[in-house]
Amino acid sequence: MGGLKPREVARIAGQIVEETRPLVKLDVAVGRAEYRGRWKAVQRAMKERGYGLAYACGSELDRSDAAWLAGIFDPIIERYGILVPSEGIPVVLAGSEGGHVIESSVEVSGSDVAILAEFQISDEDYRHAHFVKMADVIRRLGLKPGSVRVAVMSSAQFIPQEHVVILQAAFGSDNVLFDCDFLRRIKYEKSPTELRIMEQANIIADAAFRGMLAVTVPGMRELEVAAVADYIMKALGAGRTGFPTIVTAGERQYSVIGPATNNVIREGDTVSLGLSPTFNGYHGIIRRTVRAGRPMSVNGRSLQKAVEDLYTVVMDATREAARKNKPANRIDERGKKFLSNLRLKTIGGRTITPLEPYTFIHNTGCSECQEGMGAVTPYTDDPLGKNVALMIDVALLGFVERGKPLFDVLYAVVEDAFWKAGAKVGVYNRFPLNVQHLVGNTDPIGENVNPYHVALAVK
Repeated sequence: MGGLKPREVARIAGQIVEETRPLVKLDVAVGRAEYRGRWKAVQRAMKERGYGLAYACGSELDRSDAAWLAGIFDPIIERYGILVPSEGIPVVLAGSEGGHVIESSVEVSGSDVAILAEFQISDEDYRHAHFVKMADVIRRLGLKPGSVRVAVMSSAQFIPQEHVVILQAAFGSDNVLFDCDFLRRIKYEKSPTELRIMEQANIIADAAFRGMLAVTVPGMRELEVAAVADYIMKALGAGRTGFPTIVTAGERQYSVIGPATNNVIREGDTVSLGLSPTFNGYHGIIRRTVRAGRPMSVNGRSLQKAVEDLYTVVMDATREAARKNKPANRIDERGKKFLSNLRLKTIGGRTITPLEPYTFIHNTGCSECQEGMGAVTPYTDDPLGKNVALMIDVALLGFVERGKPLFDVLYAVVEDAFWKAGAKVGVYNRFPLNVQHLVGNTDPIGENVNPYHVALAVK
């Protein structure tokens, strides 16, 4: 079948871990004082809007809000929530099984925890669990049912209806309002500590991606390639990932962001690779498209080169917008203008403008891309935040209809993380935009570094 022997795969992964481990600072993390500052910022916003209580929820999929508020980076089993009173310490509401993990998670932030009977899952009998009711928590906070306005800070797209019903039963339907905006805006601005944590996450991302590139050879299964990345990430301190590690070879590129499968990489397959390590609650990223076993074809290279050129246009526009404090939609406008002038020859000889699948820049933090706001779109009238972490995610599709390729590459992508501190902007990642020369070997990056890579500059 070909591919690499397990011993060689293990050697490559181990070598990269040993080379990178001295660069990763495991103790860069958010401390209790910063969490207290976050609570105060939220409570100030609550008082300005007339709320006596605010609520956010979370799960293994939707971690960002509660992670930012209380340090719940690794939820398990049940959904959970956090009540933030207008004064005092928040209370995390957990279920009977995941509650043990959450009790450990919130030790740094200092939040209180209550194990709710209402959050019990399935029909199991938890004989020895010490449950309380939502009404008990409300009394503990000194609130009278029906006496305060409650802001639901998490998106209606993922908060369970049951959580909303519980709040409405306690405070009255008219007093429970969805108001996600103020938490999203507060989270968008990043502290120096947050930016430094993401610096570490991207050191790990680069190391894991180097491992993926080295083992992307014909005969390897997608999952074998992903396993190298997952091992390196965890060995270097990344507890989980922002999304399942992406390896899509050949026709699986139609899935665009599909997770790795047992599909075997064949000679000449185009492969999209992507990973997102979660380090101390925050995310790194890197994604690229390469070809296994052969150089990229002329047709495929034309699409990939267009993505690299788009990356350059968007990053140059971002630097200018940061330097001159321009509205962020100028960045999107510049990228769209580039695409409007782009014409590429398809496999069949037609000349077309390939489609971009999504916006060019999105926010990041305690999720890879689900922070709720911060993406750069045609409607982003405000300038970029003062101190923020973002991801440039530029891509073009080599098809319009599934099963009918227009280019040899079905999905060409370049994605990196970058920081903005005042007027300064720098990409965290070191990989060049084109990484084809690093496929199937362990050669160092050397001097061929991303031209937008700049070491983080925060006080």
